Amino acid sequence: MTTSPLRRAAAELPFGGPPHACGSVALVGAGPGDPGLITLRAARLLSTATFVAYDRLAPRSALDLCPPDCELLDVGKLPDRHKLTQDEINARLVAAAEQGHAVVRWKGGDPFVLARGSEEGQACCSAGIPFEVTPGITSGVAAPAYAGIPATHRGTAAGFAVITGHEDPTKPDAQVDWHALARFPGTLLVYMGVGRLRGIADALQEGGRDPHTPVSLVRWGTTPAQEVLAATLDTVADQVEARGFGAPAIIVVGEVADLRGELAWFDTRPLHGTSVLVPRTRQQASELSERLRFLGAEPVEAPTIALAPTREPERLRETAVRLRDGAADWVALTSVNGVDALLGAVHDAGGDARWLAATRLAAVGSGTAEALARHGLRADLVPERFTTRGLAEELVASGPPARALLPRADLASPVLSEVLAEAGWSVEEVEAYRTVPAEALPAEAADRLAQGTIDVIALASSSTVRNLVSLLGGPPPPQVRIAAIGPVTAQTCRELGLRVDAEADPHDLDGLVEAVRVAAGH
Repeated sequence: MTTSPLRRAAAELPFGGPPHACGSVALVGAGPGDPGLITLRAARLLSTATFVAYDRLAPRSALDLCPPDCELLDVGKLPDRHKLTQDEINARLVAAAEQGHAVVRWKGGDPFVLARGSEEGQACCSAGIPFEVTPGITSGVAAPAYAGIPATHRGTAAGFAVITGHEDPTKPDAQVDWHALARFPGTLLVYMGVGRLRGIADALQEGGRDPHTPVSLVRWGTTPAQEVLAATLDTVADQVEARGFGAPAIIVVGEVADLRGELAWFDTRPLHGTSVLVPRTRQQASELSERLRFLGAEPVEAPTIALAPTREPERLRETAVRLRDGAADWVALTSVNGVDALLGAVHDAGGDARWLAATRLAAVGSGTAEALARHGLRADLVPERFTTRGLAEELVASGPPARALLPRADLASPVLSEVLAEAGWSVEEVEAYRTVPAEALPAEAADRLAQGTIDVIALASSSTVRNLVSLLGGPPPPQVRIAAIGPVTAQTCRELGLRVDAEADPHDLDGLVEAVRVAAGH
């Protein structure tokens, strides 16, 4: 239960290449912000790194790929202040490699496109440190694409130019010749230019570019916070100032910007711009987060509980052995974690899925059934209502009283065992795993709740509700909407003073995602 699923997946990638070599540096492009755009090689290098220096624009979630003992160094730069100078970053990379670390320089976008990866490579070369470069998708192409703006289009733009907007366009010795670029017959993609936008727009018009040329700015491109401003060359500076449209943003100058009306796709998703707190365990959060992210939401993971091994591992293994010998007619499983814990005990005892061949399997819902399928097992019974009571009632209706084994969490609801026992069943419970409260909410989640920048909380269990309220010292702010996975969780919410805005139906992850949509008003 301690190995990151992301890290395990990266280690098994067939195309990620060899693990990172100690004593070397990898200059790795993190892409424009969407963690789904990270390359296989980047994932492999992160998962085997021992030292990572990361930028503020590189997706932080990807750092979950790093081993637990990997040293992480924040070298993020803002336009007006730096945590470390470039020379200091170069020196830290070289020093870490000389100490024997497998060093990753985790850079937003591409390390060689309007970035300083080439200088970091030169520093390695001068010090005799081997290095490699992993390209990333550059934001100048990716952000407009996510906004529905192609860099080129047949009959409109046969090429594009990538330009830094960091320089003052009025400087006589500026490297960028804006007057020449004004005559370029294609798209201009300007990085780091928001602060000098008025001067850039003026210089392009002075160079002969039509004042009515379409211009778009794409802010926080490829992320759930993506925003787009559309204007023309002669109005864009005024509009940016009026809206307070700040960095980081890519400026697109050219006729292709008008294609957004037809090609917009990313920010038209139903949950785009909706922030959702996901207070599940670290192991469980990723699946829900991915489903929400696909719909355009911004998941903010904040585990309120953690999973811990059972206090009775020997008893769980003995129970697994007895299953091989036919000790139960039914095994009733009420969570993915219970499936994984039971099958883990089977494997620890030297067995495999065949030990359950003589036993029928009941799963509380589709997610638990899918977990069984990952182990090569098919659920014999999945109730229509994905609740423990629904499971109990359908087991009772399945035939005469039988012997049931319930591998469960330490704090599981007694409803399942009580209903079965009342119907004459022989019930044995075994602690498969424990849930323990988190010590504190992650700082980002706590700050955002306090600032009112969380829209919805997706609650998937009663224990999650209790622990969240305990960590917050009371209910979340009243303007935050609540989506609950089912009636038991919803009832716990109400008992603790939380207003439930939407309840999942069916009571599984798909239903919870739909409940988030309802709660968000979509």
